[in-house]
Amino acid sequence: MPDSPEPRETPAPGPVAGCQFCALGEIETPLTETPSFYAAGDHAPLLGGHILIIPKAHYACYGALPPTLDNEFLALKETIRRFLSEVYRAPTFFEHGVFRQTVYHAHLHAMPFGTASMELEAMATGSGGRPLRSLDDLRAWYTTRGNYFTLETPGDPANGVASQAAIFPPEMGVYGRALTTIRQLTNAREGWAPPPLRYAARGPKLRALAQAWQVWRAQGE
Repeated sequence: MPDSPEPRETPAPGPVAGCQFCALGEIETPLTETPSFYAAGDHAPLLGGHILIIPKAHYACYGALPPTLDNEFLALKETIRRFLSEVYRAPTFFEHGVFRQTVYHAHLHAMPFGTASMELEAMATGSGGRPLRSLDDLRAWYTTRGNYFTLETPGDPANGVASQAAIFPPEMGVYGRALTTIRQLTNAREGWAPPPLRYAARGPKLRALAQAWQVWRAQGE
């Protein structure tokens, strides 16, 4: 009986014309890259230190990321978490997950709001979502239920509040509550501004981010 063929890895999706995240050379403030990902400053930062983690291949969202890339992605995410925690503040992570995106290419926001005590898991469960424990949870949701958005907060370790992460259904009610929380966290740090104003004022924040990253890397992370 012939041996069963080895399973083949699905090829990564190719670049999409007109996608600004597929064109790495056009990214305004690239910070670092790995074979399959890169991190860059957000072009309209909510606050100083706002970073995006983006796969080089055109995946629709992180729920579509193949398991073979998990370790590489998680290592980069941890690097970004350490940088922001040491230089800015502990980050909150947010992903649109093909829901109200402005760029239809997977990207994870890392926003250094600092300690944030939110009952994310309860909020998600009450709205038809669920706690997020792993990328396998995200893939399972995307495969069976489709679109989503995610939120992950660092908690408040000094006061015994653990970090939380959750997957939410693509519904405007709960999405609005999540955005209200992000707006409140932004207001507490630098004040909320609409995207056009953030884009117009991006220069000093992006230059400071790039310089801080270079210094941090030169110090051996």
